[in-house]
Amino acid sequence: MRCTLITLFVTLCSITHAQDINISGTWLGTSTFLKEHTQLKYELTQKDNRITGFVYAKNLEKKDSIKARVEGRIKEGKITLEGKEIIYKTGVACMAKNELTYQLNEGRESLTGRWKGDIKLNTCAPLVSGNVALFKEIPVTESPQVAQSQATPTTPMAEKDAVGKALINELGKRKYYALIIGVNNYRDDEIQDLDNPINDAEQLAGVLTYHYAFDQENVTVLENPRREDIIKALDNLTGVVTEKDNLLIFYAGHGIWNEQLNQGYWLPSDASLDSKSYWLSNSTLRDYVGGINSKHTLLISDACFSGGILKERAVFGNSRAVLEVYKLPSRKAMTSGTLKTVPDESVFIEYLLKNLINNQSPLLSADQLFRHFKTAVINNSPNGQVPQYGPISQAGDEGGDFIFLKRQ
Repeated sequence: MRCTLITLFVTLCSITHAQDINISGTWLGTSTFLKEHTQLKYELTQKDNRITGFVYAKNLEKKDSIKARVEGRIKEGKITLEGKEIIYKTGVACMAKNELTYQLNEGRESLTGRWKGDIKLNTCAPLVSGNVALFKEIPVTESPQVAQSQATPTTPMAEKDAVGKALINELGKRKYYALIIGVNNYRDDEIQDLDNPINDAEQLAGVLTYHYAFDQENVTVLENPRREDIIKALDNLTGVVTEKDNLLIFYAGHGIWNEQLNQGYWLPSDASLDSKSYWLSNSTLRDYVGGINSKHTLLISDACFSGGILKERAVFGNSRAVLEVYKLPSRKAMTSGTLKTVPDESVFIEYLLKNLINNQSPLLSADQLFRHFKTAVINNSPNGQVPQYGPISQAGDEGGDFIFLKRQ
C-alpha cells in the first residue's frame, strides 16, 4: 500500500536548552515507510514556548498529499506538535509520533530521527516506524551585484553561468543509474546481523530519486541480497548502461579484510565465515566497475575495511572545473573508512544524506560532496573513522569526476 505519513507529534531531544531553540521557519525533508518515501514540509511559527503552523506531506510521485494545522510548545528542551485540524487530504494518511534530534552543523539546522506509531494514538498502527530527516530552508536572495553580472553576457560570471547551463542541459539528456545494496541479515549465525543498512539504502534511494536526476525505473534497491543477486544486478547494468550514462553503486553491510590475500570483501546475506565462495571481493567489483561502459561510475561503500579498493585521493574545483572533470571518464570510490571497522549506526551515511539534501547547487561533484561532510564524520564518529575518496585502481579512471544533477 502506498501511504503518506503526516507527523503531528514531534519530540525533539537535544542538549540545546529550550530557550536557545527557535524553530520558526520552513523545514523540508523526507520520511520513510517500508520502501516508500514521503516528502515533508513544516511551516512553523514560534512565540516564546508556543508553536503554531502547518504540516504538508506527499509521496515522491506527488500523488498523495495532506495539509494539517498543528499547535505545540517547548518544555524542558522537548518540542511537541499536535495536529488540530486536517485542512485537506488525498489518499491514505496517518498521524505519527516522532522522536527527533536537533542539530546545528556548519550553520545548517536539522531535525532527524524516527517516526513511529503509538498504541495510545488512534492513528498510525503500533510497531510501525520509519526515518525522518528535516532541514531548515534557507531563503534564496540575490544581490544587485549578482543580478547585474548575470545581465551582462560579457562578464566572467555570465560565462560561468553559460557553461553551467550548457552542462545542466547536456546532463539532462543522459541517464543516471543506481544499484543500492543493504544487508541486515546473514544466514551464518557466526556473522552478526545489523540494524541499519537496509534503512540507509532506502533513504539514499529516496534522496536520489527526489532531489537528483535518478529516475525510479533506473534505481535498483537490493535488500539482503545473495552474492548471486548482486552479480546478476551488475550483469544487467553491463547491458543497459551506455558510455553517455552515469552509474552510482552503494553498499551498506559487513566488510572483511583478508591479510593473506591482501584483499577486501563485501559479505552478501549468504556469506559464510568458513568459505570465501560467497564473498564478493574488491577485485571482482573492480572488474565490473571497469567493464560497465559508463561515462562516470561512483562507488560508495559504508562497510568495514572499505578503503581497500582505493589507490589515492583526488581533489577538484568549481564551476568551469566541473565541466572539465565531467569530460574525462572516471571510476571513483567514496568509503566510510580505511582498513578498520566502522559502526552499525553510521555517521557516514547520516552526513552523506544531509549534504545531498542540503545542497542548493544544480551541479555537485562527488569530490565537492565528500569534502563537505568528511570533517563532520571524523568529528562525530565513535571510533575516529576517516572516510576516503579517490580513484579505483585499474578500473579505467582518467581523472574525471561523477556529477550529481539536481532536479529542477
